Order: sequence, then C-alpha cells, then structure tokens
Amino acid sequence: MKNYHIFLLLSSMILGVVSCKTPPPEKNVIREKHNYIILLDLSDRIIVQENQIARDKDIIKHIYGLFEAKVKKDLYIKSRDEIKVVIAPQKGSRLKTQNFEDSLYVNMKNIDMIKRRTKEEPRRKAYFANIELLYKKAKFSNTPTDYYGADIWKYFYEDLNADYSKDTLAKNFLFILTDGYPVVGKNLEKLQPIKNKYPNLHVVLVEAAPWDKEKEWDHITNVWSDWFKEIGISNYSLIKRSAISKEKEQITDIVEGKQ
Repeated sequence: MKNYHIFLLLSSMILGVVSCKTPPPEKNVIREKHNYIILLDLSDRIIVQENQIARDKDIIKHIYGLFEAKVKKDLYIKSRDEIKVVIAPQKGSRLKTQNFEDSLYVNMKNIDMIKRRTKEEPRRKAYFANIELLYKKAKFSNTPTDYYGADIWKYFYEDLNADYSKDTLAKNFLFILTDGYPVVGKNLEKLQPIKNKYPNLHVVLVEAAPWDKEKEWDHITNVWSDWFKEIGISNYSLIKRSAISKEKEQITDIVEGKQ
C-alpha cells in the first residue's frame, strides 16, 4: 500500500513537471513585406503650385514614418521592408538622378541586424537630409518654361518592373507625386503598350491639382482610370490636392488597409 502511494506521488510530480513545460518556440514565420516606391514629378509643378516643395517633403517624410512603423511592427529583425524614392524621366533634367535614388533607398534586408534598431534615428536623419538636398537641386529656376514635363508613362514602361517586388508575400505601394497626367505632349493611344503585370501593386496618385475647375478634375480622373485599366492595374487611389493633414490621413488609411 505504501509503495502504491509513493507511485501516485511520483506520477503526480511527473505530470506537474510535464504540464509546466514551456510550449515549443513558434516557428519562424516570414512576415509580409511592404515595398514603398515614391515617384516624383519634378517639373514646373514644384514652383507653380503654392508651397509645393514643402508639401512634397512633408508627404515623403510621412511615408517614411509609415515605413519605420512597419519595420518596428516586425520587431526589426524580421523586417524585409523597402522604401525608395525615384524620379520620373524628364527631358533636359540637370539632376544626377541615379545618385539621389541610391541615397534614398533603404532595404532592411541589407542592414546588419544589430544596426536595424540602433541606427534607426541616424538613418532617418540622413534620409531626410537627402530629401532636402534633392529639392534644393531640383528647383534650379523660378521660370516655369525652364522645366520640361515629367514622363510618368516612361517610368512605368522602362523602370517599374525593376522596382516592383515580385515576392509573393509583398504589398507594393507606388505613390506618384504629380499634379497632372501620365504623359506629356503625347497621345496615350499611340504609346507602346505596357506588357508587365503588377498584381500586388496599389498605385496612389497624390497632389493631383487641376486648375480649380471641377471638370478638369473629372478629366484627370478619367484619364488615369482609363490608363490604369488599359495596363491592368485595378488597385489605385486618386488623392486630390487638399489640406496636407487630410492627404496624409488618406495615405495612412491606404497603407493600413482601411481603404
């Protein structure tokens, strides 16, 4: 009988130890990747529209803040996110666009694990400083006729495929900061078709600014909508130039999936 009680006691102790075991560690789950592409129209809009440079910089910094928030959400070490600023092709541009685009590209996969969090603030300050320098160089004249129009169609045709992440767990956001149309001085019907497909792309047109004419806004909306349909992009948002706080709120809602 005594041995039986000892057996029961030992059995309960063993069960207690087993039940108190730490659950097995969670398997490494690959996090969803966000790829933020910011396409800039640096034509005469930067001097014609009031406070346009300040507004552009504010929007870019806001998007960078969303990028940082996503990196933090992924605990830094699991982040695979990217952010890049690219410049729409522009005839006669004096900018060394490649140099600026290189300095305004951050890929968390290329950053040492230990530096992802510890160097966050210096990385942000350097990024913002390069944005300031870019716009300082972009505003080379106060005369609108000294600037040529930005060719957004050409970026889609030649460069987007390289910037777009084909990762199956990626969400691509392309923010286009422009006031007008996808092409300059050309008929969309005569352009070569864009054959590449972008299923995981959300295009966000920001700062669209018709000349205070509602009909012109309708025309801009129709042109972009027809073009996106033609090239197979179904996920897009058109944000009219308004209070900067409202635009940033709309951008946040899009990135967070509320729109």
